[in-house]
Amino acid sequence: MDTTTQFRGVAWTGPEQLALEDRPSPQHTTSNEVVIRIESVGVCGTDVTIWRGNYPGVPAGTVLGHEFGGTIVEVGADVADRAIGQLVAVDPNIVCGHCPECATGSRALCSERRLMGLDLDGGLQTQITVDASQTIPVPGNPDPKSLGLVEPLAVGVHACSRAGVTSGARVGIIGGGAIGMACALQARSLGAGSVTIVEPDALRRATIGEYGVTAIAPGETPAERWTVAIDTVGNGTTISAVMGLMERGSTICVAGLAEGGTLPPSKDLVHHELTLTGTFCYTSEDLHTAAELLSIHGLAALPNDLVHGLDQAPAAIASYAAGHLGRGKTIIIP
Repeated sequence: MDTTTQFRGVAWTGPEQLALEDRPSPQHTTSNEVVIRIESVGVCGTDVTIWRGNYPGVPAGTVLGHEFGGTIVEVGADVADRAIGQLVAVDPNIVCGHCPECATGSRALCSERRLMGLDLDGGLQTQITVDASQTIPVPGNPDPKSLGLVEPLAVGVHACSRAGVTSGARVGIIGGGAIGMACALQARSLGAGSVTIVEPDALRRATIGEYGVTAIAPGETPAERWTVAIDTVGNGTTISAVMGLMERGSTICVAGLAEGGTLPPSKDLVHHELTLTGTFCYTSEDLHTAAELLSIHGLAALPNDLVHGLDQAPAAIASYAAGHLGRGKTIIIP
């Protein structure tokens, strides 16, 4: 297969520097690959960390974006289960494919894992070529603009699994960004008895309320103690605060990577028989569950702000880095 047309991409060229570049498409696509026209790219905290120059080892010239999806426009000769015109999300994890973690679908735990948009070019471009096994078909007739939501939704699906959310659970979530809202969506789909999100930003609290989820400010006391909590911030301060809001014998799952604060003394875990666990990324099964959620809820699955045009991406990322969070997930439509 020969694809020689040019495409455009947004590349990181140094701290706080992004460049919109014209690049030649790969001249040869292997028989196991598909070419995707990118329709939707989500912006997340990892992108901001890279933009600031605080993520070591990212090669200059790397195209950002690990939350993305689009329309298949070419299919390799040996790809039997994908079709031109099919809408898919992309698993951005490049893995060995033969270790125990890969065999169970836990691709993010592969010791050889590389992440698109970090270790190699990601989805913030007009088209991309990937192995067909990385594509996640979205059932039904989804809005193409929503495809970038599958990856963050999968993070929420996995967090709920790791936290042990079940029907009737009283779920508390720290942080009302995309991951927190993804956790809320999945918790409700699992039949949680109540879901409460702690969120400092007033606009986001209002948005959370529009989704029918209880939102409170930090320092406010929830109506009931929680049986499950998911901390999407993840520093010592938030973990300590959560412990004071839990039922005895309950579970706290940490999904955030923030630094700072001091972890509470072990006696609080012991005396209240609390389980403290972590969650990272998602499994292949979680991605397919997220695709099902997207097929049900569409673009409204998560609060979002749409940005049209790759030329607007640098300003959108800089604005996000400056703390202008908006209603929710920033989605760039190339």
